[in-house]
Amino acid sequence: NNSGETMLIELRIDKEKIINNIEKIREINNNIICVLKDDAYGLGIENVLPVVLSQNIDKVAVAFMDEALKVKKIISKYDRLKTSIITLNYVEKEMLQTALNENIEITIYSLSQLNEYINYVKQEICKIKIHIKLNTGMNRLGFDFTDIEELIRIITNNTLQIESIFSHISNSENEEYTKKQLEKFREIIKKTELYGIKHEFTHISASPALFKYSGEYNFDYSRVGMALYGLEPLSSDVGLDKCITLESKIINIRKVSKGEYISYGEKNRLKEDTVVGIIPMGYAQGIQMQIENTEAYVLVNGEKADIIGEVCMDMMMINITNIENV
Repeated sequence: NNSGETMLIELRIDKEKIINNIEKIREINNNIICVLKDDAYGLGIENVLPVVLSQNIDKVAVAFMDEALKVKKIISKYDRLKTSIITLNYVEKEMLQTALNENIEITIYSLSQLNEYINYVKQEICKIKIHIKLNTGMNRLGFDFTDIEELIRIITNNTLQIESIFSHISNSENEEYTKKQLEKFREIIKKTELYGIKHEFTHISASPALFKYSGEYNFDYSRVGMALYGLEPLSSDVGLDKCITLESKIINIRKVSKGEYISYGEKNRLKEDTVVGIIPMGYAQGIQMQIENTEAYVLVNGEKADIIGEVCMDMMMINITNIENV
């Protein structure tokens, strides 16, 4: 909000805190791919990307092609066209020519997907920069070990331009399983190198693994998404700055007697007389439903006010009984 007008709901993004987080990340691995997928985790690519570019990041990743094109449009204004843009999710074959024209890099994760692309664009496939994703235990996307010989054959026959080989850690807090994933990753990379498959760099760690483990897990690059925004990647505090503040107003205050119900249904019966504040924000604005009666709270005059009663579409209730000057 730059107009000076007051707003009922305002999401504030502290750019300096994003920069602080980037600096902390780079203390572990200086080479990072900043993940801006799903509209920069909901904060807006147009808001976050300029901050990332100001820190001389040379690689960013998104989920889909439409986001990649949005990034390309923004970086063109900053004369940063050497910044690599990587799509991590599926790209429809009809968009491959766009990827080629706009120098968008794509992820390949299965034999069927790769063959689909080759059959559609033929020899043009060799001009597109490709990232090979391996399945080392996440069991979502990625080539299995049994696919590798056929993958190598296809890469060789079509002289594919491989930018990176990468994978994804499924549970960084499980050290034993993570070590198995790491060993499988190394084994597959070793096999591709044995057959002369060249790639520019490797990466396996996202934010959780980056902060959990030492350099051997970080490889050439690390992918960072949640850590940029100060979201905790592990169960312990790793010292990141939360860059988001969500502000609203109390639009109604009412005193509700013990035994009365709050919000929908009959599961939220008050155990004592309660002063309730109403905030004009609910699940339509992204507040999770059924968050009530947990440890969820808002700050009112710097004091914690528990969320009580089921969250409504654009309103929620808070307990302000023991907070002064509301």
